[in-house]
Amino acid sequence: MSYKFTLTGDKELQKALLNRAKNKAIQAIVKRNTTQVQQQAMQNASSTYTKGYSTGATKKSIGIGLENGGLTGITGLGMAYNPYTEYGTRFMAAEPLLGPIFKRQKSVFISEIKKVVS
Repeated sequence: MSYKFTLTGDKELQKALLNRAKNKAIQAIVKRNTTQVQQQAMQNASSTYTKGYSTGATKKSIGIGLENGGLTGITGLGMAYNPYTEYGTRFMAAEPLLGPIFKRQKSVFISEIKKVVS
């Protein structure tokens, strides 16, 4: 007695499995890079603000979040005055905290994503 069967959709299954594996890898990259930005910002927060008004509130307010199923990472400053310290005003010079860190981390992030997608 012999059995004969036909498997259809194997190419679609392979493609779906590969996409799922890539998606998990991308989620890990997003999480790792977002966490690194937050940690670097927390380390730099105490040394960035040097005008004598540093209370540590900015450092404590640096948050992290993941959205869009882990494909979007968010690191931000939580104090209402942080846009003024980050970008400056006409009365005070900018003391950027997240901008320089983001610029450095961006190239690492892009490199890691390219490795997964290629």
